[in-house]
Amino acid sequence: MPAKKPAGLIVRAETKAVRKERADGEAALKPREPLPIKPPARLAGHPAAGALWRRMIRMYSGLAAEIVSNLDQDMLVDYCILYEQSVEMDNLRTAARKNYNKSQRTLDRKAKDETVDAKVFIKLQNSVNWSLDEIIKLDARVDRKRSLLHTLRQSLYLTPRARAGFVPPEKPPEKPKTDMEKILAASEKLRPHAKQKTC
Repeated sequence: MPAKKPAGLIVRAETKAVRKERADGEAALKPREPLPIKPPARLAGHPAAGALWRRMIRMYSGLAAEIVSNLDQDMLVDYCILYEQSVEMDNLRTAARKNYNKSQRTLDRKAKDETVDAKVFIKLQNSVNWSLDEIIKLDARVDRKRSLLHTLRQSLYLTPRARAGFVPPEKPPEKPKTDMEKILAASEKLRPHAKQKTC
Protein backbone atom coordinates (compact mmCIF):
# COMPACT_ATOMS: atom_id res chain seq x y z
CA MET A 1 0.00 0.00 0.00
CA PRO A 2 1.49 3.39 -0.97
CA ALA A 3 2.28 5.92 1.74
CA LYS A 4 -0.46 8.40 2.54
CA LYS A 5 -0.13 11.91 1.13
CA PRO A 6 -1.01 15.21 2.79
CA ALA A 7 -4.62 16.26 2.17
CA GLY A 8 -3.47 19.11 -0.08
CA LEU A 9 -1.90 16.62 -2.50
CA ILE A 10 -4.89 14.27 -2.82
CA VAL A 11 -6.88 14.58 -6.03
CA ARG A 12 -9.00 11.43 -6.02
CA ALA A 13 -12.67 11.61 -5.12
CA GLU A 14 -13.30 11.04 -1.42
CA THR A 15 -16.40 11.18 0.71
CA LYS A 16 -16.97 14.20 2.93
CA ALA A 17 -16.49 12.01 6.00
CA VAL A 18 -13.10 10.72 4.79
CA ARG A 19 -11.96 14.25 3.85
CA LYS A 20 -13.08 15.61 7.23
CA GLU A 21 -11.38 12.79 9.11
CA ARG A 22 -8.12 13.38 7.23
CA ALA A 23 -8.31 17.17 7.66
CA ASP A 24 -9.04 16.81 11.41
CA GLY A 25 -6.11 14.39 11.82
CA GLU A 26 -3.73 16.74 10.02
CA ALA A 27 -5.02 19.77 11.93
CA ALA A 28 -4.35 17.99 15.23
CA LEU A 29 -0.69 17.54 14.20
CA LYS A 30 -0.23 21.01 12.74
CA PRO A 31 2.16 23.20 14.76
CA ARG A 32 1.07 26.76 15.48
CA GLU A 33 4.27 28.32 14.13
CA PRO A 34 5.29 27.94 10.47
CA LEU A 35 8.84 27.03 9.50
CA PRO A 36 11.03 30.17 9.76
CA ILE A 37 12.75 31.55 6.66
CA LYS A 38 15.84 32.14 8.81
CA PRO A 39 17.94 28.95 9.04
CA PRO A 40 17.93 27.23 12.47
CA ALA A 41 20.95 27.44 14.81
CA ARG A 42 22.14 23.98 13.66
CA LEU A 43 22.91 25.46 10.25
CA ALA A 44 25.13 28.24 11.66
CA GLY A 45 28.55 27.93 10.01
CA HIS A 46 27.06 26.01 7.06
CA PRO A 47 26.64 28.68 4.35
CA ALA A 48 25.57 26.33 1.53
CA ALA A 49 23.11 24.53 3.83
CA GLY A 50 21.69 27.86 5.05
CA ALA A 51 21.20 29.08 1.47
CA LEU A 52 19.44 25.82 0.58
CA TRP A 53 17.21 26.16 3.69
CA ARG A 54 16.07 29.64 2.62
CA ARG A 55 15.40 28.48 -0.96
CA MET A 56 13.39 25.47 0.26
CA ILE A 57 11.26 27.51 2.69
CA ARG A 58 10.49 30.09 -0.04
CA MET A 59 9.53 27.25 -2.38
CA TYR A 60 7.31 25.50 0.20
CA SER A 61 5.61 28.74 1.26
CA GLY A 62 4.68 29.38 -2.37
CA LEU A 63 2.65 26.17 -2.57
CA ALA A 64 -1.08 26.03 -1.92
CA ALA A 65 -0.76 22.67 -0.13
CA GLU A 66 1.03 22.56 3.20
CA ILE A 67 3.63 19.84 2.76
CA VAL A 68 6.10 20.49 5.58
CA SER A 69 5.69 21.97 9.04
CA ASN A 70 7.78 22.58 12.15
CA LEU A 71 7.54 18.83 12.83
CA ASP A 72 9.71 18.31 9.73
CA GLN A 73 12.35 20.86 10.71
CA ASP A 74 15.03 18.34 11.75
CA MET A 75 14.58 16.32 8.55
CA LEU A 76 14.89 19.50 6.49
CA VAL A 77 18.02 20.52 8.44
CA ASP A 78 19.52 17.05 7.85
CA TYR A 79 18.73 17.38 4.14
CA CYS A 80 20.46 20.77 3.93
CA ILE A 81 23.57 19.52 5.78
CA LEU A 82 23.74 16.36 3.63
CA TYR A 83 23.51 18.51 0.52
CA GLU A 84 26.41 20.70 1.71
CA GLN A 85 28.47 17.61 2.58
CA SER A 86 27.91 16.11 -0.87
CA VAL A 87 29.13 19.38 -2.46
CA GLU A 88 32.21 19.29 -0.19
CA MET A 89 32.91 15.67 -1.17
CA ASP A 90 32.62 16.58 -4.85
CA ASN A 91 35.28 19.25 -4.24
CA LEU A 92 37.49 16.73 -2.38
CA ARG A 93 37.10 14.28 -5.27
CA THR A 94 38.17 16.98 -7.74
CA ALA A 95 41.29 17.68 -5.63
CA ALA A 96 42.05 13.95 -5.31
CA ARG A 97 41.69 13.58 -9.08
CA LYS A 98 44.18 16.45 -9.63
CA ASN A 99 46.65 14.78 -7.23
CA TYR A 100 46.23 11.48 -9.06
CA ASN A 101 46.84 13.07 -12.48
CA LYS A 102 49.89 14.95 -11.18
CA SER A 103 51.35 11.81 -9.57
CA GLN A 104 50.68 9.76 -12.70
CA ARG A 105 52.40 12.33 -14.95
CA THR A 106 55.42 12.42 -12.63
CA LEU A 107 55.56 8.62 -12.56
CA ASP A 108 55.35 8.44 -16.37
CA ARG A 109 58.18 10.97 -16.68
CA LYS A 110 60.38 9.18 -14.16
CA ALA A 111 59.69 5.77 -15.75
CA LYS A 112 61.49 6.97 -18.90
CA ASP A 113 64.45 8.24 -16.90
CA GLU A 114 66.87 5.36 -16.37
CA THR A 115 68.81 7.18 -13.64
CA VAL A 116 65.85 7.23 -11.22
CA ASP A 117 66.45 5.46 -7.94
CA ALA A 118 64.20 2.40 -7.38
CA LYS A 119 63.06 3.74 -3.97
CA VAL A 120 61.91 7.02 -5.54
CA PHE A 121 60.06 5.12 -8.26
CA ILE A 122 58.28 2.91 -5.69
CA LYS A 123 57.28 6.01 -3.70
CA LEU A 124 55.81 7.54 -6.84
CA GLN A 125 53.88 4.33 -7.58
CA ASN A 126 52.55 4.31 -4.02
CA SER A 127 51.50 7.95 -4.39
CA VAL A 128 49.58 7.15 -7.57
CA ASN A 129 47.89 4.14 -5.95
CA TRP A 130 47.03 6.14 -2.81
CA SER A 131 45.48 8.95 -4.90
CA LEU A 132 43.41 6.44 -6.87
CA ASP A 133 42.31 4.74 -3.65
CA GLU A 134 41.15 8.12 -2.24
CA ILE A 135 39.07 8.76 -5.37
CA ILE A 136 37.41 5.34 -5.07
CA LYS A 137 36.62 5.87 -1.36
CA LEU A 138 35.19 9.33 -2.03
CA ASP A 139 33.05 7.94 -4.86
CA ALA A 140 31.58 5.33 -2.52
CA ARG A 141 30.83 7.93 0.17
CA VAL A 142 29.27 10.34 -2.32
CA ASP A 143 27.07 7.54 -3.67
CA ARG A 144 25.80 6.76 -0.16
CA LYS A 145 25.17 10.47 0.57
CA ARG A 146 23.29 10.93 -2.70
CA SER A 147 21.18 7.84 -1.98
CA LEU A 148 20.24 9.27 1.42
CA LEU A 149 19.55 12.67 -0.16
CA HIS A 150 17.19 10.99 -2.63
CA THR A 151 15.33 9.27 0.21
CA LEU A 152 14.94 12.58 2.03
CA ARG A 153 13.82 14.28 -1.21
CA GLN A 154 11.04 11.72 -1.51
CA SER A 155 9.94 12.36 2.09
CA LEU A 156 9.95 16.12 1.46
CA TYR A 157 7.96 15.76 -1.81
CA LEU A 158 10.86 17.02 -3.94
CA THR A 159 10.76 14.24 -6.54
CA PRO A 160 8.27 13.86 -9.39
CA ARG A 161 7.25 10.41 -8.17
CA ALA A 162 6.52 11.69 -4.66
CA ARG A 163 4.29 14.38 -6.18
CA ALA A 164 2.59 11.99 -8.62
CA GLY A 165 -1.12 12.56 -8.68
CA PHE A 166 -0.84 16.11 -7.34
CA VAL A 167 -1.97 17.74 -10.58
CA PRO A 168 -5.30 16.22 -11.67
CA PRO A 169 -6.01 15.65 -15.35
CA GLU A 170 -8.30 18.21 -16.94
CA LYS A 171 -12.00 17.45 -16.76
CA PRO A 172 -13.66 16.87 -20.09
CA PRO A 173 -16.10 19.67 -20.90
CA GLU A 174 -19.71 18.92 -19.96
CA LYS A 175 -22.05 18.12 -22.80
CA PRO A 176 -24.80 20.69 -23.19
CA LYS A 177 -28.17 19.42 -21.98
CA THR A 178 -30.85 18.67 -24.51
CA ASP A 179 -34.25 20.34 -24.24
CA MET A 180 -35.77 17.10 -22.92
CA GLU A 181 -33.08 16.82 -20.19
CA LYS A 182 -33.77 20.42 -19.13
CA ILE A 183 -37.52 19.70 -18.85
CA LEU A 184 -36.89 16.52 -16.83
CA ALA A 185 -34.47 18.35 -14.50
CA ALA A 186 -37.05 21.11 -13.92
CA SER A 187 -39.83 18.60 -13.19
CA GLU A 188 -37.56 16.82 -10.68
CA LYS A 189 -37.15 20.07 -8.77
CA LEU A 190 -40.94 20.57 -8.64
CA ARG A 191 -41.77 17.02 -7.51
CA PRO A 192 -42.04 16.55 -3.70
CA HIS A 193 -39.19 14.36 -2.43
CA ALA A 194 -40.85 12.85 0.60
CA LYS A 195 -43.73 10.47 0.02
CA GLN A 196 -46.44 10.41 2.67
CA LYS A 197 -47.00 7.07 4.28
CA THR A 198 -50.43 5.58 4.16
CA CYS A 199 -51.79 3.42 6.98
